[in-house]
Amino acid sequence: MKCTRAGKYFSPYLDGELGPTEIARFEAHLAGCERCSRELDEIGRLHGLFGQAERHVAPPGFSAEVMERVDSQPVKGFAFLPFFARFVKAGVFLLVIAAGIMSGGMLMNAFAPHQKGTQVVSSLSLETFEAMPPDSMGRAYLAMTEEGR
Repeated sequence: MKCTRAGKYFSPYLDGELGPTEIARFEAHLAGCERCSRELDEIGRLHGLFGQAERHVAPPGFSAEVMERVDSQPVKGFAFLPFFARFVKAGVFLLVIAAGIMSGGMLMNAFAPHQKGTQVVSSLSLETFEAMPPDSMGRAYLAMTEEGR
């Protein structure tokens, strides 16, 4: 018997739930395995402590009250609507993005028909705006883009 399999026998062995054949195999493993013997001793001490623990009795009607609360809770099962709603949200999101891209293209064609085939970015450059104060961010952008030409 391997240690991993023997580990499954600790509690049933201590509770007296094993048959004679299983007990013999388990005890044979314990005789040759110091690690499992130590672990069984530790679990046995813990088992003994639980056996000595003070028992508390639940108040009258406790189980009936718990069962009443359990029965009053709505039963949750698989609901198709929340699962489907996620896909609907994703679809709407993708439609909004597609509509934005298409409308941007239509606007550029309507307001800048001479730009067909060229880069639209150049029509949105800051150079088309009026002069800016020397210490502004726009001026800094213009200075950087002019150096790159």
